[in-house]
Amino acid sequence: MTSSEPRRRRSHVIRVLAVVLLLGLVTLAATDTARRGGTDARVVPYAAADVVNPMRGQFDNILTGLFPQSNDAQDGLPAWPGTRDAAIRVTWRSLQPVDPASLPAGASDDERYDFSQIDRALDQNGERGMRLGLRITTYDSCCDPSPPGGVNLAVPDWLAATDGAVERYERDGVTQVIPAWNSPAYLDRFDQLLGALGRRYDGDERLAVFEMSGYGDFGENVLPVLRDELGRPGPSGDESEAALGYYSQYEDQFITAGSATRLVAANLRAFPRTQMVTAPGNAFIVKQLMRDSAALDGVLHPVGVRSDCLGVFDTLPTWATDESSEYVRRGDPIVEVLARRLVEAPVLTEWCQLPEGESSADYYRRGLASVVERHVSMTSSSGFPDQLADRPMDRGDYELWRRANVYAGYRYDAAAAVVADGGVVRADVTWTNRGVTSTHERWDVTYQLRDGSGRVVATATSDLDLRDVDTSQQGASSVPTPATARDTARFDVPDEAGRYTVTARVGWGEHKAGATTTFEAGPMRLAMTGGDGDGTYEVGSVTVR
Repeated sequence: MTSSEPRRRRSHVIRVLAVVLLLGLVTLAATDTARRGGTDARVVPYAAADVVNPMRGQFDNILTGLFPQSNDAQDGLPAWPGTRDAAIRVTWRSLQPVDPASLPAGASDDERYDFSQIDRALDQNGERGMRLGLRITTYDSCCDPSPPGGVNLAVPDWLAATDGAVERYERDGVTQVIPAWNSPAYLDRFDQLLGALGRRYDGDERLAVFEMSGYGDFGENVLPVLRDELGRPGPSGDESEAALGYYSQYEDQFITAGSATRLVAANLRAFPRTQMVTAPGNAFIVKQLMRDSAALDGVLHPVGVRSDCLGVFDTLPTWATDESSEYVRRGDPIVEVLARRLVEAPVLTEWCQLPEGESSADYYRRGLASVVERHVSMTSSSGFPDQLADRPMDRGDYELWRRANVYAGYRYDAAAAVVADGGVVRADVTWTNRGVTSTHERWDVTYQLRDGSGRVVATATSDLDLRDVDTSQQGASSVPTPATARDTARFDVPDEAGRYTVTARVGWGEHKAGATTTFEAGPMRLAMTGGDGDGTYEVGSVTVR
């Protein structure tokens, strides 16, 4: 397997703990177990408070706080129980205010860059048991109508003064300073910035996600603002392959294949140990990040998706879904690569404002359907119409929004049929994932056999990889389709007769090799009742005679 392929630890054929993947629910035969009634008896229902775990559900986006408690007008709604993730965007301008030409040749990264904003976010979130996602932006088309001096720029002043590094356009009396995406002056210096960021943060376990950065409006790899508002469309479909080196149908692309190849490689080289995601609007960039870049060698995680406008647009871009898309018409293999990546890697989404004339119910219903169909792992705390509303949210809308967040990501529970026979206690454990996707991080499953006093008398480690318990969401269903896996744990029969319980604990194992700053996520919260303070859950019991 090359590093550009998804790294999935598949089950071994020969092992003590056998895993058989199945779709749907499994009915257990009647056995001597505390859960004789089947797998549903202690499962936390979707209607209950969300089960908070890393890299799933609602995340705190750009310091907005979790909804609904972030909005006083929503006091009548129950507070969201929490999150383990946050995401920020930082402008290049704030990171490098000092012209590097004014510094000595041997200046350190700390002398060249101002890391304080990122450091502060990592520290503050880490203290709360949360990790961070990071994106660097170099042009943000909104949302300050009166920027200082009438100039909107996200790059440093010294770069804006560098010959050939930026382009300028006027809009509503404001000068828009946009990087010249193919300029060596721009690419050289952004490459250096990425290198410094990687040296400082790739080994920091508090950094969970780095978003592909360096191109597009808000770093999202498309620039419709140039086409729609600044009167400068990109090359048309007929012109694009000659002008850009790849096909672009919608006149919203400006970076050439050579520049994109270089920029992608710089991102991948900077963060080989950190989960990367990308906005998928540029097909060539997707090809590089998910399949073709030479810099994928040594990258530990398949690059995931960061999608904008949940509730308005599909999680997948038009070029990968629309029948009129040239990529779809040609049957370009990258369409299938991207579709598979929804299952193989995290999908992070951000809501979009309600389009004029559209009902809020249709908006939230469409967002919910996208979460299920597109295997969404995480949903943002911002962007949807009720986030900042000054009136209470409609209860029907709230239920649709709530379900989208509760369904997102993984929801695991376990039940065991336990028997004592022939000197062995055997627990046949059924694991069920009732979310819309699997976890995409390593978690280690451990089983214990405990006596009536709760004392641990035996322990068994599992070979089960919960990343393999992928759910298959088919069609336009707005309810997750569960997936199950079977695992078997064996213990020596205890010497003393009595009632014994089998427990399961799932410990976080996504540590970075050679970490510069460590993080402990703690045990996974299973979507079932009966857990204790250290994340241990009873899954079955047996009487030894």
